[in-house]
Amino acid sequence: MGGDGMIGQHVAVEAIGLDERTRLRPRGLGWLVWRQHRALVWFWLAAVLVAVVGFPFLRGAMVSYIDSHHIAGCAEISNDPNCQGEAVQGAVDRFRMTYGDSLKGIGWLLRLLPTVLGVLVGAPLLARELEGGTWRLVATQSYSARRWLAAKLLRVGLLCALGSAVLALLFRWVWQPSANEVSGISWFSTSFVASGGPLLVAGVLLALAVGVAAGALVRRVVPAMGATLAVLVALQVALSSVRPYLWPWHTEIVPMSELPNSVWGIAQGYLRPDGTRLPYGDPCGGNDVAGCGADVREFTDVHHAADYWPLQLVECGICLVLAAALVLFTLRWSARRFG
Repeated sequence: MGGDGMIGQHVAVEAIGLDERTRLRPRGLGWLVWRQHRALVWFWLAAVLVAVVGFPFLRGAMVSYIDSHHIAGCAEISNDPNCQGEAVQGAVDRFRMTYGDSLKGIGWLLRLLPTVLGVLVGAPLLARELEGGTWRLVATQSYSARRWLAAKLLRVGLLCALGSAVLALLFRWVWQPSANEVSGISWFSTSFVASGGPLLVAGVLLALAVGVAAGALVRRVVPAMGATLAVLVALQVALSSVRPYLWPWHTEIVPMSELPNSVWGIAQGYLRPDGTRLPYGDPCGGNDVAGCGADVREFTDVHHAADYWPLQLVECGICLVLAAALVLFTLRWSARRFG
């Protein structure tokens, strides 16, 4: 009897220890979602680590070059007497060849990031569950299909948003010492405007929403990835074409070729004294400009650097509204499908 009591106590202690270990072990819906996407976590950790380690070296080298050659604020063509001369212009050219291409390359890689995440992460997120039939396991769980979908979308979206925000901030920090003039990469450059600000984060969220919606509708991984790619390319082209007109512009009576590097010229033409605008190139139906009147002047519609944040925020709002609409559609459609 005494031996049986000792064995019983030992079994009870082991059961308590097992219960404690079970209680400490990660579990639940959140843990399941993170485990499914641990490869994405490692991707972001690697990308941010490369940027954190490499970007300070690039910025340090750029700043050192600018200071040692005294070319701060100098452009390739400049009216500033301090920026003229063969030696200064040669230094600016060498800077652009040495560091400008690196900055453009980083900017274009970041610009491709939303498309890559939309195709490789967003599209398979639900398409893989539907194609493989694993969504049927959801019906056997205590949580609803809507909650399961929301958990997947929220955690993946949060992870991608945080990672892209860190990369955008780091890229902007590296770009800033040579902004506009020295590097030739202006605040409105395609390689910067979509990569060095909050628009990168909004673009990533929109790309994920497009991919998830395509996966829910197509229900097969590879076709969903193809559909996502096509839609995202079309969206990028559309947003790039309307970007200059998302915020009121200014009209200046100056040729576009004479604009400072920090000013974004979006349209040009000729202006009559009565305010009539004439097209650039052939304003008088075959006659020269003087034939239209002596007071015809050349104008350019422009955005100044102060318009950067309004343009960014308006385009971010468009992307986030589209993303929210797609997520709501996907949640409702998929909840009915899974349910």
